[in-house]
Amino acid sequence: MQAACTFVYGFIMFVSINSLSFRLKTLTLIWLVAAAFSISLTLILSWQLEGGAAAINDVGSLRMQSYRLSLLRHNTWHNTAEINAKIQQFDDTISRLETGDPSRPLFLPSTPEVQAQMQQVKQQWQQQIRPMFRSESENSPVIMPESLAKLESFLQTINQLNKTVETVNTRYIQWLRAFQILLLMMVLVSAAITVLLLSRWVLRPLQSLQNGVQAVHDGHFGTQIPLEDSAEFALVGKGFNQMSTRLQELYGHLEHEVNKKTQDLIHKNRELATMYEVLHKLTQSQSVAEASTHFLTQIMSNFPAQAGSIRLIDNKRGRMDLIAHIGLPEVLQTEEACQRFDDCLCGQAAQNSEWQPIRFHEKHPGSQPFTAVCERSGFHYLSVFPICYKDTELGLMTLYFQKMPEEGSADALPKDLLNALCNQLGIALNHIRLVGENRLLAVLQERNLLAQGLHDSIAQSLTFLNLQVQMLESALLNDEKEQVKENLTFIREGVEECYDDVRELLLNFRTKITKKEFREAVETLTQRFEQQTHVPVAVEWHGEGLPLSSDQQLQFIFILQESLSNIRKHAQAKNVRITFDLEKDVSMTIWDDGRGFDVERLHLLAGNHVGLHIMRERAKRIRAELSIESQENHATRIRLVLPECERMLE
Repeated sequence: MQAACTFVYGFIMFVSINSLSFRLKTLTLIWLVAAAFSISLTLILSWQLEGGAAAINDVGSLRMQSYRLSLLRHNTWHNTAEINAKIQQFDDTISRLETGDPSRPLFLPSTPEVQAQMQQVKQQWQQQIRPMFRSESENSPVIMPESLAKLESFLQTINQLNKTVETVNTRYIQWLRAFQILLLMMVLVSAAITVLLLSRWVLRPLQSLQNGVQAVHDGHFGTQIPLEDSAEFALVGKGFNQMSTRLQELYGHLEHEVNKKTQDLIHKNRELATMYEVLHKLTQSQSVAEASTHFLTQIMSNFPAQAGSIRLIDNKRGRMDLIAHIGLPEVLQTEEACQRFDDCLCGQAAQNSEWQPIRFHEKHPGSQPFTAVCERSGFHYLSVFPICYKDTELGLMTLYFQKMPEEGSADALPKDLLNALCNQLGIALNHIRLVGENRLLAVLQERNLLAQGLHDSIAQSLTFLNLQVQMLESALLNDEKEQVKENLTFIREGVEECYDDVRELLLNFRTKITKKEFREAVETLTQRFEQQTHVPVAVEWHGEGLPLSSDQQLQFIFILQESLSNIRKHAQAKNVRITFDLEKDVSMTIWDDGRGFDVERLHLLAGNHVGLHIMRERAKRIRAELSIESQENHATRIRLVLPECERMLE
């Protein structure tokens, strides 16, 4: 009774556990233990039955061996060897019954009754039967009557042992049948319990969840399902109820959410459109004032400010220069306090190394003059944004408001966007500055090259003419008519050569080509050279690689012009060949069959030979290599090579 109560209490405690997985695992473990226990018992009983059956056979063989010994003793005279062999066989059988033989298997049941009878059989054999057969085999072949009585008693003992073993085996068979019936009942009961528990723990929660899903599918949002006692299904049910509630909220406020998301998208699209428009205008601006004006125009058209200004910071002078403004009253444009750091709120913000977009109100200690000007102009709130390039503050943008938009409203200032736009303006202003510096540098370089060209051609010609004029004066004073004629001839030739040099320089510096006109420019130069010198020029083109940039093409043309000019002046050539290789490394080779020159001597005079210096400067500008090969009274070859790594597109 106590065990039953304990079992019922344990089952109640087990059912009260919330974890479904723990319940299922525990039930499975209990069923496996019970099944393993029952199967183990049936295996043990079947093994006992098998061993008992073998023992019955051996016990029966003892009876047979006793009969054989009696017959052998009666029919044999003095055949002791065979009798002893049969006695030994009997001893072996008894020993095997006592110890058992697991290999067959064979063993007597371990009940006290069987063991006692086995000891009685062994004792009768050792004390009565075995001595009887040995003594009589030595004296007489006839079995004595008292020996027969002993043998009959011994056989009855063996029969009794056999019956006892059979009785025990019968009991084992009954136990085996009982355990098999119990195992079958356990299977049926466990199946019924499993179906019942699965229905309660799994199928019912699943059906409840399915009903809830169907209700949500039918549009009944907010449907709640009961929470089960198992932790897993309780968690699933709680999640379903939360999902159903959330769906009810979403569908109940769907229109509001859609409108909110739509407004967010409109706001984002407006910001992107504003940024695109501002960047587009900045890329088209050619000056700082133009870029600032376009930028401020876009800002004012997209944000609810009544006025705006952009000022560039000059830290050396401690001033802020107004570069662009919209809607700004005249007094704020010319007010001296608005141009100094210390006298206005904008300047004070600019002096702060960690300044951020700031909202200013009417009253600010230490800045009454500027505040008064703003108040007289009708502005009560300012928002200041820095214009920076990397870590350098270039200026600031100020937006003026008569009434500041409230935070979170549709007209609220997107400060992150305005900061990003001001940074883009800073990049654009810095780019315009760099473009201006590059243009100035290019002008200075061209001026330098122009001066060198004038010195190499016109200055030397004028020096020659000056020398001839001096010689002419001397000849006139000495009345040397032949010398006068010779000097006049030299002067006329020098003037013509100087005129040709000037015209050639003008044509060279007017040269302007594009990527598509490079070959046309080369053809124009060669045709003009042929017209001037009547020397044929062969132009060869090899390869079709990427086109050169405009600056690279222009320097190639200038070097070609200088080379043809030197050929015209000094080479006395009869043929000229120009070869272009446009594959990987771009090369230009200029060859003539003129009188040549000493390259080593030319290198020594390179400082005075401005034309060669100009060619090397132009090659260096585009990072190309210029080489000259020539000997006196031999052909000359000038080669310009632009490496593939320097080849680029604009």
